[in-house]
Amino acid sequence: MTIHDRLKKIIEDENISISKFERIIGVGQNSVSTCLRRESSISHGVLQGICKYFPNQSIEWVLTGKDSSNKLAKDKIKDLLEKANQELKNISN
Repeated sequence: MTIHDRLKKIIEDENISISKFERIIGVGQNSVSTCLRRESSISHGVLQGICKYFPNQSIEWVLTGKDSSNKLAKDKIKDLLEKANQELKNISN
């Protein structure tokens, strides 16, 4: 998966159009669209916009395709909390 594929995935996951994505992150009209179509460089402004307006997206994942250690830690904590909540429900019943 390329950086362009990951950018498309963010847009799809957010269920928005490319033009709406461009407006949200504050880049020029058709800048992301052109970048994706030509598979050209992703601008600094696009990356900054993702960090600012889509904080649930790991910039490390966007750049490299690898989950950041922060995301892995958050996922592990989330799993542990879900298990603890389930155990509490079992005890209550």
